[in-house]
Parts: sequence; C-alpha cells; structure tokens
Amino acid sequence: MEDRYKVFYDDQCEICQAGVSWLRLLDRRGQVDCLPIDPRHLQAAHPSLILEDCLREIHVVTPAGQVRRGWAAVAQLARLFPATWVIGALGGVAPFRWLGQALYRFVAANRYALSKCRGGACRVVGVERVRRQSRLSVFWGCYSAGMVARFPLIVRAGLQKLLAHLVAYLRTYRRRIDFLGGKLSLCFLGGFPCDFVRALFGEQFLLVLYDGVAVDPGSSRMRRSLLRHVRRLPPGSIRAIVATHHHEEHSGNLNWLSGRAGAAVWVGAATARLLRPPRRLPWVRRTMIGQPPPLEEPFQILGGILPGAEFEVLPAPGHCDDHIVLYDRKEKLLLAGDAFMGTYFATPNPDVDSRLWLETLERLLDLDVEILVEGHGQIRTLRPDVPDTPGVVIREHPRKALEEKLRFLRWQREQIETGLQEGLPLRAVEATCFPWGLPWAWEAFWNDQMVKLLSLGHFSRTEQVRSFVRDPQGGDVLPAVYSARLYTGKPENR
Repeated sequence: MEDRYKVFYDDQCEICQAGVSWLRLLDRRGQVDCLPIDPRHLQAAHPSLILEDCLREIHVVTPAGQVRRGWAAVAQLARLFPATWVIGALGGVAPFRWLGQALYRFVAANRYALSKCRGGACRVVGVERVRRQSRLSVFWGCYSAGMVARFPLIVRAGLQKLLAHLVAYLRTYRRRIDFLGGKLSLCFLGGFPCDFVRALFGEQFLLVLYDGVAVDPGSSRMRRSLLRHVRRLPPGSIRAIVATHHHEEHSGNLNWLSGRAGAAVWVGAATARLLRPPRRLPWVRRTMIGQPPPLEEPFQILGGILPGAEFEVLPAPGHCDDHIVLYDRKEKLLLAGDAFMGTYFATPNPDVDSRLWLETLERLLDLDVEILVEGHGQIRTLRPDVPDTPGVVIREHPRKALEEKLRFLRWQREQIETGLQEGLPLRAVEATCFPWGLPWAWEAFWNDQMVKLLSLGHFSRTEQVRSFVRDPQGGDVLPAVYSARLYTGKPENR
C-alpha cells in the first residue's frame, strides 16, 4: 500500500493545470502525486482505471487503494490541507455536494471547448480531436483563464524571486570571492543605476579573474567598483584582458582596464568589428548599463589559444554572433560568459539566435567540464574544492545543466515550428511556448513581464520566439509591449 494520493488529470485543460499548480503549492507534506493521463500509468495505478473515463473527469487513487472521481475526488483532495479543509468538508454534504457536482459536470462536458490545444501545446491523448474543436478565440480565452487562476501564485512567486534577488545582491555587494586557492576570483561590480537591475531582476555583474586573465570587465557605469577591486589586487595580477562578446556589461572597460593594469586586450575578430565603433544602444540600455566606448588600439585578435594562458578559445554563437568561451582543459573549467544564462532564461535581447545557440550547446557538451562559470555570477559544479557559497555556487554537474538547457531550447523550437505550421500569429505561438501547466512559465511570469515593460519590449519572451525565426539581416524589436484583442464571430485564426 502506498502512502500518497495519485491524481490523474487532463494535461491539456487550463483549469486542470491550474488546479494542479495549487495542489503542488498546498502539498507541503508530499501527500500527492499529480500525473498527466497516460495509458501506460493507469493500469499500474489501479486495475479499474479506464482511459475514456479518466478523460471525462479527474480520478484519484487513495493510499488505501480506493478510487475517487469527479467532484468527489476534488473534495477528497481539499480535505487534505488546512487551507482548503472547509471546502472539502462542505463539498461532501448536501446541498454543497450537489452544486459541486453540477459545476464539475458542466466543466467536464465542455473540456474540449475549454482546451488551448494549439501550436503543439498538447502532449497527451486525443490531441487531434481537441485541436479540431479548439478555435483561436477559445485558445486566448482559456490562456487568460489560466493566468487568472494562477494570479495569486504568480504574485507570490514574483515576490519570492524579488526577495531572493535582494538577498543575493546584499551577499555579493562589491565583493571579491576567491576559489581554487585564489586561481579563480569573481569580482562583483555595480554602480548607479546598474544596481537597480541587480536588485530587481537578479542579474549579477562581475569581472571573472582566472589565472591572471581578466574576463568581461563590466560596463562604463561600473568603473568605480572595478577600480576598487583593481586597487586591492597585488601588482601584476592581471596579465591579459578578454571580452567574451560585445555587450556593454562585458566590454565597456576593456581599454580603461588595460591602461590601469598594463595588460593587453584580447577580443574576437567579430567583437572587434562590433566595437569599432559600437552601435548606439537603445536609451534604456544606455541609461541602465551604459554605452560602451569605441574599442581603441592597441588590442589583439584571439585565435584558438590565448597566448600565455591555459585557455582554449572556442566560438560559441547564439547569445550573439560574436560570442566565444574560454576552456581550461587541464582544470576542466569553462568560462561560459553568456553562452549559458540559466536553464529557463527567456527574455533575450534582439540579437540572440537560438538556432545557433542549440548548436553551441551541443558542442559544449563534447567538452569535459567540471566547473561551469556563468557570466552573471554563478558557478555550477560538484567539485569539493569549490566551497559552498550561497547565491553563487550551485551544486549541479555542468553537464546536467547544459543538457537541461538544450532540452528546453529544443522543446521551444518544436513549439514554434508547430505553431507556425498551423498558421498561428506570433503572439499565440509565444503563448504556446510558455504554457501555464509548466511551473517555470508562471513562476517567472512577473519577472519577465517587468523586464519587458521597463525595457519597452527590448527584452521579452517575444524576442525568445523571434530568436528561432529571425531574419539573418536583422529586424526591429516588436513595438507593442502589450496587446488587447476582441474576438467576434467564428473565424479560426482572426
């Protein structure tokens, strides 16, 4: 006899998905397993479970082996948690039981009409049947209903993330943290108003110093904090300065740091072209991070090896076309820059090409990496010689992290290709890429929308979609930050 309730729910119904999201939040004692309907799981859970019955209404198998269905299952689950116990108790007695059963029957009878099974959003049984009956207007109505049902969860997750960002900001404020006996150092940078970005969105800014090589020395607005770190370093600590790519928070202090440290600047050929002179940034980026100055002579162009260092220089386009990474084969350490920006990073700038990013991740998986250093303040490793540092060191094998990001981007590519084949508009394709049924989609919703709003659409989930279908010649950012639609009539794709 198992000690957990097994809940079989319709993974293509927004109401069911929202209910499962609440269940997972309430289930602090791990009493419930939520399982999408899958013929392979039903008989293993209980011999009486029939696929067609499970498709009509929710089924719950109790630890005692009893089967509850429909409203009775909902009431049973509600009685498990203090916050919903009253609902479950009343839902088991007349007349509340009758009202609950009537409401549940109505929703169950119209489940296909309530589905948003478009653009590859479905992965369970009955997909084609649902898709034929699911108009685009229903898609948007159901997607909106899913957001409303989860809104308290979205706000809660947003506040939790904001608190976590503030704590990480305070823990790393202007600090230098040394690893590997001082061979690797993370020098956290900031300035006004860059610190606002750090505190609100959790994007750390830093100089990585590894074996005398200073990588990505920050933007011009971070120069004072960089100067403090340089003054505290022993003379001769910096022998070379490298930028992984041309973005302003990575390249704004190249010549300045070269003058202070007396070290040569090394950049990729493509980065040099983009910085001589750099294009004028949108005013939001100029204001918040700072416009990088033109790259000036003298500087050196990177080849396959960084002279005088252990680093192999590897092309890593995707985040931007000129991106490179630095790999120490002996130490099994990868300085990834922005070639890895968290697994579910989904608000990129307009020069991201996710198709190239997929190819880069596949190549990086061929490397033997035990320490992955990200460009915005985190280290992923299981190595015991890298001590635990809250907010900085993540105990995860780099290969696992790279594989998970690769799966995420492949899944999004499939969603986008399916949606475009169906002729869905870009906004609908975007919605299928961030389904409410996946926790990361709604947990990051508040943060992602704030990024989109404050950048006037420059960084957004829409750009994530466009990064898979971008015109090689480039294109402007979509001007709309939000859009409203009014549907009338019955056309499929208005």
